[in-house]
Amino acid sequence: MGSATIVATAFALILLMITAYFLVGVVLTTAEVVSMAQGEQINQQELRIRTSIGINQTSVLPPETLYVEVINDGKTTISDFEYFDIYTGSNTSKTPVYYQKGDGTGEWNIVSIKPDIINPEQFDPQEIMNISVRYSGEAPAWIQITTPNGVSASAYT
Repeated sequence: MGSATIVATAFALILLMITAYFLVGVVLTTAEVVSMAQGEQINQQELRIRTSIGINQTSVLPPETLYVEVINDGKTTISDFEYFDIYTGSNTSKTPVYYQKGDGTGEWNIVSIKPDIINPEQFDPQEIMNISVRYSGEAPAWIQITTPNGVSASAYT
């Protein structure tokens, strides 16, 4: 009987050590994941602080096209144009109209980026991007452009 108690105690200690080893591994993995997520969040906030755009000029020209001159007056290059959000508002409509990137009505497109010398087809600091917004119906009275990281600029047309 005495040896059965010793074997059971040894077995319980082995199970306890395996459980402790497993729990320490889980805690270390969780700490690493949280640390990486915090680092990524800090990087995104730093990028957002360095991003700034402004609208220099707007003009409405037929047929139902709004041209907008946007300046990158921040300190970072912007390149994810498909993730830009563009909204317009009119004098009669209370809800903003969302535009996707494309060439048709209800969409927006890049006309040019000047002077596009350093990083071609990317929006570098101090460059000016001309975009066209194809709308239908009443001409927009207001436009807002939002970058992929949430920085925006708006202006009346």
